[in-house]
Amino acid sequence: MTTFYFVRHGKTELNLSLRFQGGEIDSPLLPVGIEQAIQAGRYLSDVSFDTVAVSTQKRAMDTANYILKENNFLDGLTIQYYDHLRELRFGKREGTEIDHTDEQTDYLRHRPDLYDPTAFGGETIDSLVTRSTETIEKLSQAYPKGKVLVVAHGVLLITLINSLIGKEKANWREGGPLANTSITIVEKTANSDNYMLKTFNDISYQSQNEEA
Repeated sequence: MTTFYFVRHGKTELNLSLRFQGGEIDSPLLPVGIEQAIQAGRYLSDVSFDTVAVSTQKRAMDTANYILKENNFLDGLTIQYYDHLRELRFGKREGTEIDHTDEQTDYLRHRPDLYDPTAFGGETIDSLVTRSTETIEKLSQAYPKGKVLVVAHGVLLITLINSLIGKEKANWREGGPLANTSITIVEKTANSDNYMLKTFNDISYQSQNEEA
């Protein structure tokens, strides 16, 4: 059985200013985002990971580094970076202020099956789920009895997780948004296509909330 520990990156400047932060843009972790990552690392410090899979975007890589600095089992640990774990691309909307009255924004948040980013050159939800699922499947095959830490992004993770556990496309954003540095644990039994949700959006370890 492969156990995946999915972690969203720490809070960033663009998170704070409520702007689109997709797969083609980055902003620095805020001090609270760094602290969130450190606390997540302490919470997971006694988990011996077999590998770490990280988005190639800086906010995810920095979060992973802060998490791993707290881990007690780093000797021989491999870190793998994946473009396929980058956030959903928002095209011309990257870095712009989020308009919650916009139809496509509402679809993205509540009805991903209706989301169509053609007008602004964004990436489709199907593309996001296909590429991220491909990566997770490769990891499950490579580590059939392993523990895998995955550090990535909010939209990617909630849609990926809901897809993996068998929800319909219309419900791929259900339970979101994921909190920054939240931990979601999903298990995949060897020789099976079934993924089982064990822990969802856990921030119980945080000593301060996201508004800090």
